[in-house]
Amino acid sequence: MLKIINQTFRSFVKLGIAEKFLLLLLVTINIRSLLDPDFGWHLRSGTDLLANFRVPKFDIYSHTLPDWPWVNHEWLTDGIVAFIYNDLGPFTLIILFALFIAGAFLLAASLEKVELKYKIVAGLIAVLAALPILGVRMQMVTLFGMALTLWILYRYRQKKLKHLWWFVPIFLLWTNLHGGFVIGLIILAVFFAAELAKFLVQYRWPKFYKKLHISENSLNTKQLKHLFIIGLLSGAVTLINPYGWGLYYDFYKLFTNSFALLGISEWQNVAILHPMSRNFAIYLILFLMVLALTYRKIEPTRWIITGLFLYLSFLYWRNMPFFMIMTVGFLAEIIQQHTSLVFGQITKYRWITTLIVVIVAVLTAQRIFDVVPKTLYPAINFQAGQYPYNAVDWIKNNPDQVGTTMFNEYDWGGFLIWQLPQQRVFIDGRMPFWQVDDRFVFYDCEYAMAAQPGSIEMLEDKYDVDWVLIRKNRPLAWALGGQESWQRIYSGDFAVIYRKINIDGENTVYEN
Repeated sequence: MLKIINQTFRSFVKLGIAEKFLLLLLVTINIRSLLDPDFGWHLRSGTDLLANFRVPKFDIYSHTLPDWPWVNHEWLTDGIVAFIYNDLGPFTLIILFALFIAGAFLLAASLEKVELKYKIVAGLIAVLAALPILGVRMQMVTLFGMALTLWILYRYRQKKLKHLWWFVPIFLLWTNLHGGFVIGLIILAVFFAAELAKFLVQYRWPKFYKKLHISENSLNTKQLKHLFIIGLLSGAVTLINPYGWGLYYDFYKLFTNSFALLGISEWQNVAILHPMSRNFAIYLILFLMVLALTYRKIEPTRWIITGLFLYLSFLYWRNMPFFMIMTVGFLAEIIQQHTSLVFGQITKYRWITTLIVVIVAVLTAQRIFDVVPKTLYPAINFQAGQYPYNAVDWIKNNPDQVGTTMFNEYDWGGFLIWQLPQQRVFIDGRMPFWQVDDRFVFYDCEYAMAAQPGSIEMLEDKYDVDWVLIRKNRPLAWALGGQESWQRIYSGDFAVIYRKINIDGENTVYEN
């Protein structure tokens, strides 16, 4: 592993100025503001972990289901993120995630022998396609884990690695960093199945196998046995986590709850004509066209894995970057094979190199000038992301004006857990499938937000809600405005706060 790192560093030193600036651009475009709806509760969870050195077994952030056995799939990542954010600053966290994402795509582009400059170009194309899903998100751990898993398997098949024992500590760590480790186990299983099928065909019908002209290497008997054993051990060590089997049971509860999956946008099926999937659609079409016109290798294992992750990418919005990780290696090979001479000729002209440097410098400066102010002045960032920053600031200055049992927007829950530690939220991003008896909080939240018949009474009687923080244009806000027992105590740019009062309460509204 150290040898590979050393070789990569030497390759970087040998790069020309244009290539180094393209690498800088690959990192720069991944610099994103802290706007993920779940970032707040992750940061709060990590901060509490560092303070108490204990992983909570039940929900400590909501008042609706305090007895729910909360399984935090990213507990260790939360702790690391909280340490970096609190001790090194938010901009350091943003830069580290940008480097992490760029590293994942470069590693995924390294499955075959390709020069670093072509990996960078391929990585740029793939990152641009995946950009809507990237950022300071815990899911990036799994993107890197996928790239690392494939890289190790390819090196092992090429006999550049003697064993796969690396996978045991990798999966132990990955399991406690992010729940996407299951994707890694799927890669191991599919890779083994495809290689076993190739081996059996080659053993039973050698002449037929030879006629296939398969380009990729194949695992021998010893390697297959070793991969099988390592796969079992890698699966076994995933049980070494604070929740044991409960981690898998939690996945089962999530993926068998159709209402929750349909209600959360990033868990819905990808619609190729949707504006959010525009980059993905362009990448997919261009990739398939280039592949059909230029690629002539026969690689069954690679095709099977790529096809699987194309399916998974269409299955949920959040999975879209999976396909880019799987295909960036193809892209790097094609670019090197068909544009190497062009690339070499272009970089000989000083004016082209200068142009590349200027363009990258301008784009880098724009990105930094966009992100740095939002990092130094959180109000700018959170207002741009439609978070109730001003409303929260008002609550902090007037804690006696609000009640004790909150109702809130689903996508504001993580932000409120972070910003209002003295309050427990109604719902947040951890809870779309949580249900105890007749309390299915996500359903009740959606029902109340739409101001369905009896929704206000449900909030009062079932959940004892005595104050509400929601967007101004919600039907629930209009409905509360017509209730004598509810008083609007705050109104901002897009947030409004109502509090339950006695009928003879004073009607004081704080405008912002």
